[in-house]
Amino acid sequence: MKIRTVQTTMSWILTAHIFIAIIAYEWLPASFRGSWIFIFLLLIAGSFLTVGWALILGLVTFVAVAVYFLLDLANQTYIERQLLLLFIIPITPVLLSAIRHNLQSSLDNFQSVEVYQQKIQYDVLPLSALDNVKTELNKMLEKALIPQYEIFQILITNHSLIEDMLGADVWKNTQNQIIEKLNCPSNEISFHFINQELSEIYSIVIRDSKQQEYPSFIQNLKDIATLRLNIKQEIIHSSSVNQMISGER
Repeated sequence: MKIRTVQTTMSWILTAHIFIAIIAYEWLPASFRGSWIFIFLLLIAGSFLTVGWALILGLVTFVAVAVYFLLDLANQTYIERQLLLLFIIPITPVLLSAIRHNLQSSLDNFQSVEVYQQKIQYDVLPLSALDNVKTELNKMLEKALIPQYEIFQILITNHSLIEDMLGADVWKNTQNQIIEKLNCPSNEISFHFINQELSEIYSIVIRDSKQQEYPSFIQNLKDIATLRLNIKQEIIHSSSVNQMISGER
């Protein structure tokens, strides 16, 4: 779904309403045509407003028309028609506004999913590749090409809560934020591995052994206010790799 598709859909909806409005105008008695045009203009106006502004428009129009009816004592004989008009005025602008909102929400959700699919293909690695990368890094440790490396296990403990309470759209946007934070420029050499739900992240970091604080990407993840993180750290030295190899022999 693209922005052009949403605009085209709304254009066809408006065209259908205008077509029906023209036919209804010809069929309605002359005494009903003024109210019909008024309601139709409210309906069209709502299609260009957000749901909140459409509600405000409906309420303001309701108050204005109610005051007009109270002051127009000459037309009190049409009380049933006036009550019906007052009943539908607050609702009318919201109808097309709600359709517009749903189409825009679907577009935003589609774009979020599309961005996420691109990010997990190019910016991070699947969790299944972790063991292979660790094996290759251990070979580099044996040859003293690197002094050590660190493995950070990051569990997002409230990912299900975010999705259930705030909605799938919010969680998808949060997932995109997580990947952006993981790939922020830094001085560390890092590889990030994620599971399918992005509830578990393993990060391999190669940096100066004197640095004791968390890497910058973890600090960036902590800046996302909705996340609750459980972080574990493991440091792999060449000595530990040699002990592991001798034990296997």
